[in-house]
Amino acid sequence: MKNYTFFLASIFLCLLVLSCNNKKTNETELEAIETVISDPVFVHLSDVHLNSFADTCTYGQDTGQDLWSITKNKLTSVLSTEPIPKFVVYTGDLPAHYSCQDHVCFLKPNSPERATHVQNLKVILDDMRSLVEDNNIPFFYMPGNNDAIGGDYYSFADAKGNTPLSLVDTTGVTDLYPALNTAANCGSPPCIQSSPHPTMGYYSVQAITGLRIIAMNSIILGRKYHSLDGVSQVDAGNAQMTWIGNELEAAKLVGDKVFLTMHIPPGEDAYGVTHGDQTNMWAHLPNPGPEWQDQFLTLCEKYQSTITGILYGHTHMDELRRFYTADGNSISEVAISAPGITPQHYNNPGFKIVSFDATSFELTDFTTQYSTPQAETWGNKSYQFSEIFGCGEDATIYDCLSSRSLTEVADSMDIIYTVMNGDTTYNPKSGIDVRFGQ
Repeated sequence: MKNYTFFLASIFLCLLVLSCNNKKTNETELEAIETVISDPVFVHLSDVHLNSFADTCTYGQDTGQDLWSITKNKLTSVLSTEPIPKFVVYTGDLPAHYSCQDHVCFLKPNSPERATHVQNLKVILDDMRSLVEDNNIPFFYMPGNNDAIGGDYYSFADAKGNTPLSLVDTTGVTDLYPALNTAANCGSPPCIQSSPHPTMGYYSVQAITGLRIIAMNSIILGRKYHSLDGVSQVDAGNAQMTWIGNELEAAKLVGDKVFLTMHIPPGEDAYGVTHGDQTNMWAHLPNPGPEWQDQFLTLCEKYQSTITGILYGHTHMDELRRFYTADGNSISEVAISAPGITPQHYNNPGFKIVSFDATSFELTDFTTQYSTPQAETWGNKSYQFSEIFGCGEDATIYDCLSSRSLTEVADSMDIIYTVMNGDTTYNPKSGIDVRFGQ
């Protein structure tokens, strides 16, 4: 069990001693104590899907300028209010969806569709930079399936080696995407631990001392992937899986903890299960050999003491997943999603403020901030994971989720799945548990 209560117990004992020895503790000392025992936080944001050409939006549509404006205002407030988030994680999908014919979503060069897509990417990338610039907050981006210039589920780089990050004006800029406000070489965190692959989009950073973020490009591992960059999916996927293993081993050797972050998670697509579609998020590759999902689960089991958080996006809903060990008897890791800002899946717009333990780096709780399409301001609607799932006071997210039955977890998740926009039209239960051979 990933149960880290010793630190909190020690702090509590220190407080008792302090109370007994100095009953006239001044206000400044109390503020310092509160800072020590408060969990640090970060922002988990995903799936804005900005349509910069639309003034408004509602359920079933992508984010228009009205929703994006109130979202930016809300995030600006969050990033400048105590506790100041340590960083922002963005788990993919920047621009609005685009039209597909026969499930082929290639955007032809010089086409109006490509021009619209590129403009949406430029606007949101510039806006994201502005959002974190004033407060110098580190911002870590990882690719989504809608982000490639070439089209939906296409390789991060096109045939000319251009990526969506090639669209950003870097004139006078000292730090670059995908890790804003982060030093290019590691010394004092935040800093780049493993440089971004120039065309594949994955990298790792030392977010704060003792904590690495391994930013995956899980689009490469997806079952709908198309290559434009001249590298086969099998070769690209195998290279990334080897890299992830090496990064985890390197972190373990120096005692760092790791957050794994990605857009498309492993496991079943609950929407696909309900509607008779293919069910796996990731491809059944490579063949022959252990499939990537099994390789990933093996890494989760092997480095269970190193990995302290897994974050993803893609589904637009407020969901979670549990990753099982090879024997199927226990849960090695749990993963949490960020809901989409876009209400395209008939969800309320939302993002998360995630708490983690300052010593163990285990995820301890999250608060989902949410709004509604066409609201004049974002507002203050929110709910807390620990309350919805009935977690114990000192339980981590892992502790809470790994000790419950699938039915119990699903019943709690159903309450928040659509980000408080009523019942979903399908059963998301099948996407919760991720097992070997699935």
